[in-house]
Parts: sequence; C-alpha cells; structure tokens
Amino acid sequence: MLIFKILILVALLKLLINTERPSLCAGIYTAIVLLFNLMFGLGFIASIVGAAISGVLALIYFWLLNHFRETTIFWLVLILGLAIGLV
Repeated sequence: MLIFKILILVALLKLLINTERPSLCAGIYTAIVLLFNLMFGLGFIASIVGAAISGVLALIYFWLLNHFRETTIFWLVLILGLAIGLV
C-alpha cells in the first residue's frame, strides 16, 4: 500500500505541475486515502480521521511544492514530503 501512495503522490505532482492547483491535488489524494482505508477494513470513523489528517498534510505539501516551484527548495520539499505516504 505504501508504494501505491507514493505512486499516487508522484502522479498528483505531475497534475500539480500542469494545473497549479494544490487544493485539487490534495482533494484527490484525500479521497483516495479514504477509499483505501475503507477498502482495507478500517472503521468508518477511523477512515474519516485518517483521511482528514492526510488531507491537511497533502494540502500543505502541494501548496509548498507549488509555492517553491522554481527554486531549489522545491527538491527538498519534494523528497521530505514523500513521507506523507506513510500517514
């Protein structure tokens, strides 16, 4: 599952580069996390809480990536931010 989350983040990074809309990417990531949590048998409340936490972290991550797009900090944020796949 961790590999799928990281692959999804990479695909959403490409979407972010094309659209420059961090909230769209964070929303898609949150919906996918919620679906994964429900599919793997997590309780409904636990799925909602997990998705909410992931959504906030994803929004911060994609906003930072969009904000630092043309700088070297972009690469630092990109590498360190892949850790949200662990949540």
